[in-house]
Amino acid sequence: MRSEKKNQKGLEINVVAFFKELSKKLWIVLIVALIGAIIGAVVSEATKKETYTSTASFVVNTSSDSEKASSNDIYVQINMAGTFRYILSSRVMKNAIVEKCTPKVDFGTVDRSISVSVVSSTNIIVMSVTTGNPQTSYAIAQTACEVYGDIVAEKYPYAQLNLLDTPVLSTYPNSTKSAFSLAAIVGFIGAVATCIIMFIIFLVKDTAKTADELSDKLDVHILGSVQQITNKNKAAKGLLVTDRKNGFSFIETYKSIRTKIENNSARTGNKVFLITSACENEGKTTSCVNIALSLAQNGKKVLIIDADLRKPSVSKLLSLPDTDCGLSDVILGNATLNQAIKLVNNFNVCILADQKSVPNPSELLSTDKMEAIIDEVRKNFDYVLIDTAPASVVTDTSVIAGFVDAAIIVVREDFSPYSRIRMSIEDIDANGAEIIGCIFNADTSNVSKTGRYGKRYGHYGKSGRYGYGSYGYGYGQSKK
Repeated sequence: MRSEKKNQKGLEINVVAFFKELSKKLWIVLIVALIGAIIGAVVSEATKKETYTSTASFVVNTSSDSEKASSNDIYVQINMAGTFRYILSSRVMKNAIVEKCTPKVDFGTVDRSISVSVVSSTNIIVMSVTTGNPQTSYAIAQTACEVYGDIVAEKYPYAQLNLLDTPVLSTYPNSTKSAFSLAAIVGFIGAVATCIIMFIIFLVKDTAKTADELSDKLDVHILGSVQQITNKNKAAKGLLVTDRKNGFSFIETYKSIRTKIENNSARTGNKVFLITSACENEGKTTSCVNIALSLAQNGKKVLIIDADLRKPSVSKLLSLPDTDCGLSDVILGNATLNQAIKLVNNFNVCILADQKSVPNPSELLSTDKMEAIIDEVRKNFDYVLIDTAPASVVTDTSVIAGFVDAAIIVVREDFSPYSRIRMSIEDIDANGAEIIGCIFNADTSNVSKTGRYGKRYGHYGKSGRYGYGSYGYGYGQSKK
């Protein structure tokens, strides 16, 4: 029963998440519908053929004296109308028309053109002749009126089939389905097909759609769900809790995360926390810095270590000037901790960070010196928050995991596959760091106008993947 409820909850989450995703991509559906409508209209106009119809009508009689016709006679006439309908549309009738018609027509034309029907609940029969030429339609209908009498008398001599209305030459083509009708149909089909395709992609794309889904699938604690902020609503100084322009929800979420971290520390004695994500551009650096700023606002002595030596971005996020040394210099023995750790006065936090990428980051971070650095700063700070490279992309995070007390994983909504998130969690856990929970980032559910994240939430730059390609290696004697 419990499993059934869980599955039902998961289905509800998926449906809600899909419609949320669909609302964000509704423009795609509209564009496809528009293109379909245009195609439908063009095809309709291109394939439209004008047709012309001539009509003749007949009435069935069983008595020569219509005034003396009884109700029973009328009933018989109505029943017999079906028989005469068959005679009028028979091969015998059509062959007779082909033989007598002027101008000459072939059997196929006659066969395709003639339609015979009985007016409901009456003894009246209607013959319609439709072709692409008004003269042809009239000639076939007129010939039918000329030859039907002999055929009926021969095949069914016990009743009369009298001509009621003679055919006339059609001067206007029949009305056809408008281009608008086909355009609407094709546009609708295109929109529905697009929605179906998007739903299939949604199901196949195994990413975290909601915080609840993430918690259920990976059995992890959600420390907080940070709502998305658009670039329009983002404060000029970036996504920092120190700027009230980023909105109440944004700031309070990080205060809530701060409280949970403080409670964890009080319970376990954890002081050194690793902040990472499965993939790049999920917002780990912003989360790391904002947690640090929130702790500092609560009177804590906090150090931020930018251990993402491939794409260091803490200094950039805090808008700090270039420094002459950083973490890599301390590891290599080119600077002391006292020289490399900088106090950011306006935020009341300390940072130990490089400002440019360095070569061989995994090798640097795996040294005894790195472990010694962490042991040293542990003594002097209430909290040490370490920003690392994405865990599923490079091995740097796994190395550092062996030196810290606990880890926090940042997961951006509908971004990283569950397989990458799961692999990151397993690697960190295997290297000895306790994972205290996840931060669900860029959450678009229940987003207010003042609390939305931008698409460029990550701080890795606009180009490049992780690796050893074009990051300006060197130890970078930074300018002051």
